[in-house]
Amino acid sequence: MGDLYILNTRCQLTDTIKDTFEKNGFTVKVSTESGVTDENLRGAKGFNAVCIFVNKKISAEQVEILKENGNKLILHCSAGFDNSPTVELKEAGISAARVPSYSPGSIAEYAVTQIMALAKNTHMSYVMTKKADFEITNMQCLLLENKICGVIGTGLIGKKCATKISGLVEKVLCFDVFQDNEWIKTIPNAEYADMDTLLRNSDFISIHVPLLPQTHHLINEEAFAKMKNDVVLVNTSRGEIVHIPSLIKALEAKKLWGVALDVFEGEKKYIFHDKSKAGFRDDPDLARLSQFEHVILSSHIAFYTDQAVEQITAKTIENYMAFVGKGPKDEKAFIC
Repeated sequence: MGDLYILNTRCQLTDTIKDTFEKNGFTVKVSTESGVTDENLRGAKGFNAVCIFVNKKISAEQVEILKENGNKLILHCSAGFDNSPTVELKEAGISAARVPSYSPGSIAEYAVTQIMALAKNTHMSYVMTKKADFEITNMQCLLLENKICGVIGTGLIGKKCATKISGLVEKVLCFDVFQDNEWIKTIPNAEYADMDTLLRNSDFISIHVPLLPQTHHLINEEAFAKMKNDVVLVNTSRGEIVHIPSLIKALEAKKLWGVALDVFEGEKKYIFHDKSKAGFRDDPDLARLSQFEHVILSSHIAFYTDQAVEQITAKTIENYMAFVGKGPKDEKAFIC
C-alpha cells in the first residue's frame, strides 16, 4: 500500500509536498490529470491518503470510490474544507485534515495590494502605457489617508489586513460575529462596528470570512445598496460570499470605483488553468464581469508566496505523521 496520492494541484505545492513526503520515506503518486473525475480518484487505489487543494472538489457520490480504494484520510492542503463531503467521509470511516492557517500575512498583503492598485489606477496605467497611451483624463486616483477601510471578518487574515491597512487610512472599521476586543485595542484607529455601519461608511471593503450558510452571498443587492458610491471591494476569502449578478448590477450602476476578486463563484474550472481559447463563453456573468475596466480577476493566488508554500507543506506532512502514529495530533487540523 502507498502513502499519498496527490490530486495534481497545478502549482508548486505538488512538487514540494511530493518531495517532502518522499524524503521522509513515504511513497507518493501524483495524478496524471488535474480534475477530480471518478477515473482519477480510482488512481488512488491502495493509498492511505488523498491530498486535495482548493481547486478540486470531491463529491458525496465519490466517497464510495474512496472506500473501494481503501483510502483512509483526505489531506486538505488548505484551511478551507468545503470541497469535500465531511458528513459522508465520517460515515465511511475516512478521516480528513486541513491546514488551519498558513501565512495569513500573504493573503492580507494581497488584499492591501489590490486596494492600492484600484485606488491608484495602477492596472489601467499598465495597460495604457504598453500601448504608448499616456492620457490621464480618466486616471484620477483616490487618496487613502483620509478614507475609511472596512474589514469584514477578523480571523487571522482579517487581523493582518486591518493592521497593515491601518497605517494608510484614517480609520478601520471591523466586523466579526466574535469580536476580539483585546486585539482591536492594538490598532489606535480601528474599532468594531455592526455590518450596516461598516457598509455605509467604508471607502474600501476587504472580505475575510469563511464560507458558511450565514455568509453565502453575504455581499448581495441589499449590501451593495447600503455602500457608499465609489467604494472599492476586495474579496480574497471565498467566491460564494459575493453574489455575482448583484455585483454586475452595482457596477453597471457605477456604484463602485473598482473590484478585485481573487476568488469568485464558479472559479474551480478556471483557476490554475489556461482557458484563454474558450474564454468565458459558458459563463455569461463572468464574461460580463471581465469587461469592466475596473474589475481585477485573479487566479486564487493571494496565498501563493514562498512562506505559504513552506507552511502548507510542513503542516500537511505533520497531519499525515499524526494519522499514522508518528507524531502528535493537532485537533484543530482534523475535521473528522
